[in-house]
Amino acid sequence: MKIEELDDSTKSIVESKSSSDKERRLIEVRGDAKRALVGAGARILFYPTLLYNVFRNKIQAEFRWWDQIDQFLLLGAVPFPKDVPRLKQLGVGGVITLNEPYETLVPTSLYYAHGIDHLEIPTRDYLFAPSFVDINRAVNFIHRNASIGQTTYVHCKAGRGRSTTIVLCYLVEYKHMSPAAALEYVRSRRPRVLLAPSQWQGLKTIQGGFKVSQLDVPLSGSARISAAAYGF
Repeated sequence: MKIEELDDSTKSIVESKSSSDKERRLIEVRGDAKRALVGAGARILFYPTLLYNVFRNKIQAEFRWWDQIDQFLLLGAVPFPKDVPRLKQLGVGGVITLNEPYETLVPTSLYYAHGIDHLEIPTRDYLFAPSFVDINRAVNFIHRNASIGQTTYVHCKAGRGRSTTIVLCYLVEYKHMSPAAALEYVRSRRPRVLLAPSQWQGLKTIQGGFKVSQLDVPLSGSARISAAAYGF
């Protein structure tokens, strides 16, 4: 009888583990499918949205391609090859590219030809953020350049989400701002920045002990949306 009970208990544990493994695999499959779907959409929308941004930049003075956030920090949209000499004139000594390869318009060799370091951190558009390791690489890259008086240009496609994540993490880490204060400050310099929930999660990882769920985080415009609603 005891042996049978033990067998039943063991069987229950095995079944529970098997069920957990299936659930985990299902979550991974769904995550991969979502990533693939978003990636396909981002590819389709890249050139139409890029042209839209170029058009707005031409007709609206306030729709700037890049903005100065700090003495040695620029945040903006994907540069064209013709922009590289201009960036050099502005004192840019390093560029951080958050674009995937199909979004990148300037080769590393062109930056190097102008004496500009180039850090590439390919990150999928719209719903994704750089990894914790990549965030630290980028933040330290900015700090190293600033310490020798060189400006860093941080960009993604539009200078709204992926690149803003890096800039906010830098301000939190090295300027000792709170995440909310950093976002408010960056919005005062570049009003159209907009973060996805996963990008706020990236910001959370850079500040030890910071609990996003305890704050009302303004994710767009003047609206204040509780991050708890996103499961943080």
